[in-house]
Amino acid sequence: MDQRARGRVIVVGSVNRDVTVTAPRFPLPGETVLGSHVTYGLGGKGANQAVAAARAGVEVLFVGTVGEDRDGEELTAALRGYGVDTSALVTTGAAATGSAHIVVDAAGENAIVVVPGANRWTSPEVVARLGPARRDVLVVQGEVPPETVLAVLERAREVGCRVVLNLAPFVPLPAATLAGLDVLVVNEPEAAAVLGSTPPRDLAAARDTALALCGLGVRHAVVTIGAGGAVLAADDVTHHVPAPRPERVVDTTGAGDATVGVLAAALALGHSLVDSLSAAVVAGTRSVERPGAAASYPAFRLDAGGLSGVEATV
Repeated sequence: MDQRARGRVIVVGSVNRDVTVTAPRFPLPGETVLGSHVTYGLGGKGANQAVAAARAGVEVLFVGTVGEDRDGEELTAALRGYGVDTSALVTTGAAATGSAHIVVDAAGENAIVVVPGANRWTSPEVVARLGPARRDVLVVQGEVPPETVLAVLERAREVGCRVVLNLAPFVPLPAATLAGLDVLVVNEPEAAAVLGSTPPRDLAAARDTALALCGLGVRHAVVTIGAGGAVLAADDVTHHVPAPRPERVVDTTGAGDATVGVLAAALALGHSLVDSLSAAVVAGTRSVERPGAAASYPAFRLDAGGLSGVEATV
């Protein structure tokens, strides 16, 4: 590990109030299904990724927007409770705090409807609140306006810091933006949307998809493949990182965000991309063993000598 590479993780993204209902199955159109219980928690891809990075033991700055309401106050306090720096998190009276409405079935799979709310007010002016250094890792996703994503990526290029773009949900970006991008993380449907193709159906197709993303000029492409782990492509070479088998699958909500957050944390600590992705895949797997998104993330100790000794604690 390169000690000179130690830095912060700066996450620009969404923060939502998660409203999660557990039901035996998803309802059909027009059907009512009785659920067993409902929970309220911290969510939003940006907030989830910030928490996952903080749980991995790095300094994390979160940049985003909440409403001037009780949810905004409680979610800000929750982020602070996880050790996330919220000094760049602002409030707006123009919209309520974002929310995500989640149904989790008996198999742990989820269906989600997101109401962005205040997240739409995370404008390109956020770049003034970033203050990144070259050694930092900057993370952004598709749950903030596209023009904000573009401004953040441009700022990262100006500074020369590493950037992880999680294009989730997919938003179309100019080809010039993807060219030279350091790390792109997408799942199978998102990768297909970027390429205008069909989602890969097996590991071989996932490898081809990752290479095709690199063909757009992306330096390192990561395609997550659920229980299969992830595929990394760079320089015409692919590397498959398999996922460990979870002890049980309770709730898959936020598993991808756990992967992205720990990936960024390991990179900020100076680990290689392959080792960082290995730790990230473990984090994503462990998160499905408990209910919720941010609340399900274990604490990870990333060993100074490498990631072979990654230890997950609850």
